[in-house]
Amino acid sequence: MRLWPQKQNMIKHSLKLSQNRAIHQYWGRASNIYLIEDHKAKETLMIDCGLPSDVKGLIDVLDSMPPIKRVVCTHYHVDHAAGWIQLKEVFRDCDIWLHENARPFVTGHERIPYPSLKDWFTVLIPCMKEYSYFPDLAGLFRGGLYGTPFKKKFPEDRVHFFGNNQQILPGFDTIYTPGHRPDSVSFYEQDSGVFVSGDFLIVLNGVVVKNPFVTSQEDQDSSLSKIKQIKGITHIYPGHGICRPFSADIPDSGS
Repeated sequence: MRLWPQKQNMIKHSLKLSQNRAIHQYWGRASNIYLIEDHKAKETLMIDCGLPSDVKGLIDVLDSMPPIKRVVCTHYHVDHAAGWIQLKEVFRDCDIWLHENARPFVTGHERIPYPSLKDWFTVLIPCMKEYSYFPDLAGLFRGGLYGTPFKKKFPEDRVHFFGNNQQILPGFDTIYTPGHRPDSVSFYEQDSGVFVSGDFLIVLNGVVVKNPFVTSQEDQDSSLSKIKQIKGITHIYPGHGICRPFSADIPDSGS
């Protein structure tokens, strides 16, 4: 894999996808944000948008890239979607897309379930430690609770929804990978072998693991079987943790 030089400290990893396109891993406050820089189309696309407190740093990075046109979320959780609260005010020509199964949660008709105590100790706390992130009251009052069980309704400014196999990111296949959430999706670029997994697969202590924090274990197992049948995946670009080579032998997080 050809790495590009880091643009600043928040860019952990960059890969040239083609002559005109590159993907950058932005190390956010609590999770990863991916920026697809496309100089031919003269636009930048964003996969997940972090927390509201991520936006200031994102603006600095995006200043050297083509205009941002679209945010696509891997799933509706606070650390992957709440950045839109601030981002929408700064980038007025940008919109946000989520899987259609997120609709009732975005509109407030359904609430996201609470994580279990086991989820906190096996996934949530280890992920927060890796990013040195622990939410404060100020962050919560700035809207950090969107995408959690506590907040009823997401701001609907320029919000759109997409289906299972709808290509929403040019050059990337949309792969429906429910389990962690019923609206979880991943994105796969065949030429490079890059698989952006959201929280379907995460990286803890440098190891790609199956995320045990799920709403449906049956769906999670089915999603894992699905991607094991894709022969061209070479690297996992996770929602949490560093980018790592892919192996079909993926351990549980507690292994």
